[in-house]
Amino acid sequence: MGDASTKFFHAQATVKYRRNLITQLLDDSGNVLVNHADKANLIWLSFKERLGTSTYSSLNFDTSHFFPAPPDLALLVAPFSKLEIDSVIKALPSDKAPVLDGFNTDFVKHCWSIICPDFYRLCEDFFNNQLCLQSINGSHITLVPKKDDAQKIADFRPISLLNTSVKVITKLLANRLQTVLPSLLHKNQYSFIK
Repeated sequence: MGDASTKFFHAQATVKYRRNLITQLLDDSGNVLVNHADKANLIWLSFKERLGTSTYSSLNFDTSHFFPAPPDLALLVAPFSKLEIDSVIKALPSDKAPVLDGFNTDFVKHCWSIICPDFYRLCEDFFNNQLCLQSINGSHITLVPKKDDAQKIADFRPISLLNTSVKVITKLLANRLQTVLPSLLHKNQYSFIK
């Protein structure tokens, strides 16, 4: 009933839309920016500065002297099994919003019996280095306010909205890495690892 095309529904949608807009921002000098181009430029410069650049070239010492030989890591470079892929799909949260491709994880779970061959092929192509990552690795970055009435860039937190296919591949890789991390790190260094 609440989703019917009523005046009440449209009023609620309008309020939510206005709340999600960044109508103005304050720069470091305290100037109020309301022009879209000025706000976009301020956001770009702020996050570009936060992310920075890397000038790393090489290590000047031999790390093998400090670390013992790693255990067998063949699991990390083995092809993905269908069972692995199925377990990642089952573990995906169902209540997430649709992403760039327009499909949420609930859709993927409900249609798994139909689309699983495509996901298996996607993971196989990724493993064989035959997948154009640029075609699926696009994301939208959105700013989420940390507090009500956010007006400065520091009052916003960026989140990246990724396609479900990229999430599946990264989760597959993370699950594998998680199995060997305790053997690669000292026991005092993995307090936040499951």
